[in-house]
Amino acid sequence: MTLTVYALLAFNLSILLTVVETQYIPKTCECPQAKIRIKGPFSDLKVTPKRPKCLQDEIIVTLQKNNSQLCLSPEGQQGKRLLKCWQSMQKDGKDSKKCIRNSKRSKART
Repeated sequence: MTLTVYALLAFNLSILLTVVETQYIPKTCECPQAKIRIKGPFSDLKVTPKRPKCLQDEIIVTLQKNNSQLCLSPEGQQGKRLLKCWQSMQKDGKDSKKCIRNSKRSKART
């Protein structure tokens, strides 16, 4: 009887190991490619901070004219400015949409 139990345990263990080895774990970054600069007024801003399965901050802006969502690189000047503003708003507990409005004002001055 013990031989049968050991054989059954070995069989179950081999099935478990096979399932674990073949399991697909998708990449969890939302932005496989990001643009350095995006023109147009934005209606929304979403920032996803670095996490274990995505090693960079992600910035997703929604264009006002057609509601399309585009990824903005956190490495470019525009991305750095929005990311810094977003972090400041999060720290102060304010609405991150102020970053979009601030971006519009800075464009009007230049």
